[in-house]
Amino acid sequence: MYPSPHVRVSDADREAIVARLSTATAEGRLTIEEFSERSRYAYAARTWGELSSVLHDLPALVAPPAVLAQPPVRESKVPMLSLVFGLLSLPLFMCTGGLLAPFSALAAIVLGVQALRGPARTVLHGRGMAIAGLTLGTVSMLGTATVLTLLINGSEFF
Repeated sequence: MYPSPHVRVSDADREAIVARLSTATAEGRLTIEEFSERSRYAYAARTWGELSSVLHDLPALVAPPAVLAQPPVRESKVPMLSLVFGLLSLPLFMCTGGLLAPFSALAAIVLGVQALRGPARTVLHGRGMAIAGLTLGTVSMLGTATVLTLLINGSEFF
């Protein structure tokens, strides 16, 4: 459990033992008086033999139960793609008069919805990217619908 009883201890070793004594006190295994006495002895100890004697009647420290392993998080590109297609739909709307923008906008909307159903939770800022892609795609689709409505009704928009 400990190195040879004749090996000298470091300050860090003493602090670790006093921390163990503190834990035992918190668990109700030692009184405050016992803790004080053993702590003084621990700080005065020079070797592992002297230091380990303050723990002789305490149970061995049990490692905390292992946390259930989380499955590895995959970095999904779906939220980012939603944002990129949403951003791309705006210049396409402006440059082509709204004719090519629906393709990019539709991709942004579909990818945004797909991202919000799962991958957006595991990606840093994934939810924000998905919502931004959805919003930009929707704005572009509404703009395209407005332009098409004006063209169909014969309004002189351009």
